[in-house]
Amino acid sequence: MEFSKIAAPSLKDLFIRQIEDLIISGKLEIGSQLPAERELAERMGVSRTVVNAGIAEMSGKGFLEIRPRIGIFVTDFRRSGKIGAILSLMTYNGGALRRAEIRSILEIRLALDRLSIETVVEKASDEEINGLEPHLERIRVAESPTACAAALYDYHHEFSVIAQNTIIPLIYSSFAIPITSLWERYCRLYGRQTLYEGTQRLHELVKARRKDEAVAWVEEYIGTSLSGTRQIYSE
Repeated sequence: MEFSKIAAPSLKDLFIRQIEDLIISGKLEIGSQLPAERELAERMGVSRTVVNAGIAEMSGKGFLEIRPRIGIFVTDFRRSGKIGAILSLMTYNGGALRRAEIRSILEIRLALDRLSIETVVEKASDEEINGLEPHLERIRVAESPTACAAALYDYHHEFSVIAQNTIIPLIYSSFAIPITSLWERYCRLYGRQTLYEGTQRLHELVKARRKDEAVAWVEEYIGTSLSGTRQIYSE
């Protein structure tokens, strides 16, 4: 059985969570102005340093807009949000993503995998492709859904690296937490062996330089989750 460390959230984390929850729930409406930092600090029982740091972080995620000498305003995070907003949505939903958000991530992953496969088959050396096999073995012997998800992430991230595309690995890194969370959930629902066999099949097709079959396999494999045949959505 796995046991993880218990860490208490900081005051800044608690401040951010409260404000973000109000924004995501719609209780703080888009375009509304927050009270001044001093007033927020007094009302919420924290220091101005905590408030200032929290507002800066939420601005970076796209939840707030800081207008110098005017004030702090709630923005439409669907339009201005950065990758950090996804993690905030997961926290708001109890650590999970909802159907529409999961579907969007799966569609992005499918597009990235198609592009990576085409490039790896055409450009990667046999040595680079063989270098993925230790990650594949880690998936096979993983003793927990968490370990399995971590090995899957490492396999696919390294796969994108040997595709010789500068941007795709960065996108994978940016989505590391939600992607790993989905793999972990999938593993808990359908088992490590299913994930291992799916990844092994992809690896064999790529190793054999059978590009069209590899792309078709990924489309079929991810398609089972997109269609709901293998349900990983949280309502």
